[in-house]
This record gives sequence, C-alpha cells and structure tokens, in this order.
Amino acid sequence: MDILLRNGYEVNLSLLRQGQMQASASRLAGQELVKVGNEAISKDEYISRQYDLLEKANDILMQNSQAYLYKGGSDSVNGYSTGFLGSSAYRASLPMWSNMDNSDRVTQDGYNRFQGSYENSGYCFSIGLPDSGAPVIEEFAGGGYFKGSKSNTILSQDRNNLNDYASENILKTKYGDVEVFLDLYGDNDKLGIGKFSSNAILFNFDSNGDGILNSSDKLFSKLKVRGYDKDGNEKIANLSDVTSGIDLAQFIKKDIDINHRRKQIEDLNAKLKEKGKTQIDISKIDNRIFYYNENPYTVFVPESRYKKAEADSIKSFFDAYADKDGWVDLRNNNVFNKNSLFNNFAYAKAGFDGNLKLSEFNPIISSKKTSDDFSYENYQRDSFMKFYRDYEKESTAHAKDVEWISKNLKEYNVENADEYISRLNGSKSSYMIAMENEFQKATRLEFSPENLEKVKRAFEANPNKAALMMNDSDSVIAMRLNDNGSITLKFDSGREIEVTELYSDTGKLLGDKTRRASLNLETKAMSDIELGSISFNNIGILDTDGKYKTLQEIGASAIKSFSTKHGKQFLIYLGDNKTLTAKDLYNISFLNNELGKGANVGEKDRFYRKIDVRV
Repeated sequence: MDILLRNGYEVNLSLLRQGQMQASASRLAGQELVKVGNEAISKDEYISRQYDLLEKANDILMQNSQAYLYKGGSDSVNGYSTGFLGSSAYRASLPMWSNMDNSDRVTQDGYNRFQGSYENSGYCFSIGLPDSGAPVIEEFAGGGYFKGSKSNTILSQDRNNLNDYASENILKTKYGDVEVFLDLYGDNDKLGIGKFSSNAILFNFDSNGDGILNSSDKLFSKLKVRGYDKDGNEKIANLSDVTSGIDLAQFIKKDIDINHRRKQIEDLNAKLKEKGKTQIDISKIDNRIFYYNENPYTVFVPESRYKKAEADSIKSFFDAYADKDGWVDLRNNNVFNKNSLFNNFAYAKAGFDGNLKLSEFNPIISSKKTSDDFSYENYQRDSFMKFYRDYEKESTAHAKDVEWISKNLKEYNVENADEYISRLNGSKSSYMIAMENEFQKATRLEFSPENLEKVKRAFEANPNKAALMMNDSDSVIAMRLNDNGSITLKFDSGREIEVTELYSDTGKLLGDKTRRASLNLETKAMSDIELGSISFNNIGILDTDGKYKTLQEIGASAIKSFSTKHGKQFLIYLGDNKTLTAKDLYNISFLNNELGKGANVGEKDRFYRKIDVRV
C-alpha cells in the first residue's frame, strides 16, 4: 500500500496517483474532459482536485483532533516538538479552485488582540500590561479574549517539574503497558490523528480539573488504548476497560522547584552584566508568575488546591503585614515572594450557574493606575461580546467549509466520501475549540451553545452583575481586615468588594495516596432539605487527625447548616446523640492504585509492548 505520512496522519494515495498517471497518459493522446456540475475539466485536473479534497478533509479532521490533544500548545519529546506552536495557529485552507471567500473568520492576529475600547494584547493577569516583559510574562500576555484566564494546559508550563513517566507515551496498567489515543470518530483512529505524543497529554483531558482522569471528564469515553498480545497481534480497548481512573499527580515530581525560570533569568542577567547591557529587574516581576509557570498543580481547579484560612491565622497575617491604616499592600512582592509562606489567595464568588466557586487572585503585572474613564463593567462586557461575535463568525465559516468539502467529496467521487462527510459534520475548527476552552476558564461553565446564550442574556439583563460573575480580569492590590471579621479587597481597576472568607493555596492537591479531596462550595448555598440528599459516600470533612473522610466513614446520620459571622458552617449528627461541627465539606474521590493487581489478570486480557523483531 502506498502511504504518505503527513502531519502525523496517514493518507492512502495509491488510487489517486494511479489515476494521475493514467490522466498524464491520456493527455499525451489528446485531452479527455470530465464534467462536474456545470464545469468541464481535464481528467488530470479532476484527479488533482480529488487529491485536494482528500487532503483538505484530512487537514480539518487533524486540526480538530490535535486541538483537543494539545490545547493550542506543543509537546516536546526527545527534543522534538509536536502539536500546535501557539494558540490554534494551524487551520486548513480550501483550495484555490474552490472560489470560496474564507476571509470572514477569526484570524491569528484578531484572536491575539482584543479590539475593544480598552485595547490590550491578549489576556493577561492585570489591566495595564506593560509594552515589554517577554519572556517571563509571555504566558500571561498570549492570545485570548479574557484577561485573568490562567492557562489550564500543562504544555504551556515549564516542564522541569514533570517526571520521566510524563515524557513517555506508554501507560502502565494492571493489564500491561498500553499507548493511549483519542478516538473522536469511533473508528479506532483510522486516520492516525489521535496519537498521544507523551503521557503529559493526559492532563488536557481532565476537563473538571480535579487531578483525576476518569468517567466524570468530558472526553474520557473517547480515549482508547492500543497494545499487543503475546504473539504481536494488535489489541485495542477503551481506556475505561483497563483503568477506572488515572491519578495525574503520578506524572509530577515529588520535589518541585518553582525557581527554575527565575534562575534562568538570573543567569541571563549575569551575562548581560558582563557585556554591560541592561538587566531584567526581577524584583518588579510578581513572584506568582514564576509560580504559575513552574508548578504543575496550578493547572487544576483552585477548589482542589486551596484550604480556608482560619480566623486566627488571618488576624496574624494582618498583624504582620498591615500598615497603620490596616491595609496590606500586595504589590512589589511584599507578600508573595520567593521566601514567602504564601503561594496565593482566593475568595468565593457566585458564578453564572448560581454556585459558589473560588476565584484566585491574579498576579500583578503593572502598578500603573487605570484611566479615570475606565469601566470594569464595560470592559468585561466588551470582552465577552467580541468573543460572542467571533465565535459565531468562526462557527459559521467552519460550517461553510464543511458544507463545501462534503458536497465536492460526493461530486468528485472521492473514495469513502460518506465516511469522511460523517466525520466532518461533527468537527470543529481549532479556533472554535480554543475559544471553547477560554469560555470555560472565564465563566467556569461547560461550553455549549445554550451556556453561550446564557452568559449573553446575563450581560443584557444586568451587565454589572454579569461582569462580576466572569473570571476576574483585574488584580487584588491591597486587603484590609474589618472590625466585623470581613475582608475588603481592593483591585487595580478601582473597584472594591467585601468577602467573609479567604482561602490559601497549598501548592498541591488536597488528599493523600488513597483519595483526593476538593472544596464543595455548592453545599454552602443548600437548604437543610437539600443537604439531606447529598451523597454521604462521596462528600466528607477534614477530620481532626488531618485526614479527609466521607460522611459515611465518620458514621454521620444527618447534616444541617448554620450561619456565623465567618460564613456558613455545618452541624453533623453522629450516633449516640453526638455531633460535630465542620467549616467546610469536600468532594472525595478514591484512587484505584490497581498496578499491584496485575497478577490476577488472565493471559487473553493482557497487553504487551510491541517488540521490534529487528532487535
């Protein structure tokens, strides 16, 4: 079989090349014309167009699959880069003979630059991004629509803190060693476009960000594994057939160095000093930028990393850092520095679905004040409306591409046209997928046309309320502890809010080797009747011994809530008329730890690595 390997997928070109040779021969004897629709073309041109259509169909399917795999980033394995080099930089273009106007869609430049009334390059963590700051702030000054939308892909980070297992593309299971791949179209990845370049790609499929890849994640059912039996015959199964879940923490080094990038800049400064050139002033770079670039755990949602700060520790913090007026200045690395005990803070706020979620403080990029006519409400609204219009534009343009290619695949009798058309009808452009990822980060809602319209209606009904529900696009620059125990947060946009609770980043996932925990803030808004219906098997507390335990494990029979000046707490009823009080409830997931059970697997169910017979 004649195979052309192009951009990681295989295209069978044998029939097309055979046809091209025949067309060339017929051309020597006199042109043979083929009628397609109202157009008569040479057979040579006909074969060439068949090739174009097959190529473009595969291009669209490839960029669809790779946008899910790489989330706009690139993977580096053994010194070679695979995937996208930048936010969705690749897009299939239609052939010249299509005469299709493909200009009315999102461009790379348009994606990277917000053209609102408060123009700024891409998204970042603070209004007023300085004109230069590369390379250290490139992560926060990249492409996008919403400022403060911290990247949630491991591929955008420094890979220094991932272990060797993360760089491999073999996953160890109790059934044996397998390769994971994405099977978007249910054909066992016939085109070869879903292969994982390394285990680090697994992070990109943890859609709920809890640190465990399992059935609760959006595309888990589309992941499959490939291996071989003892005779070297290929075997394929669903990922769920060989494991119930993957603990992503196993790909992270035990000892994390969050000063790797800082050390690189210090080394660069030493060279610049020798040459008498201007050095980079590290003291003006918010230390949290290094932290988010280096710590792999920051790709997970804050609820899985943050703990509530106790009232006593909050008071001690303000006693240590506050000025004579009670304000703690967070600028100039006064609090978050390389020697600090604090990684970052967060507060709880309601989202578009009505549920409370943690909002992390954004690193401070610049100390510049915003202009007097700046409106945070207008900025958030304008950012979203540009996103809304661009997504609609890109979606419409992609649909037109698919419609044109599908029509012509049939008209030009391209082999397996129906199969291609079926796949294309469910595809999305890489820009669409990148924008959907941004929407989820900015709104904490799963992307869907319904949720997109939901946010639009929210801005139309109450733009100020909607602006506050969006991910913060400004940075907290100061805090003050009030007499009633609440905390005032002052942002660099000029706004101030009052919160009753503060949360601190632990720098790792909550839980231990047997289970993972994440803050369940939804229960804060539940009535006692609703609390009575929660799962006692999967929701629990942080016990006095420092371990996370389910309500069932502690013998709970009922639960109610009550309010204090520090927020809502929970009264849990146990046996023998005993009760205990919990300040927070947690979602608890159990890790499978199945590797040691491989001895119980039968031979027919085992997977082996492919053996190179040449060796």
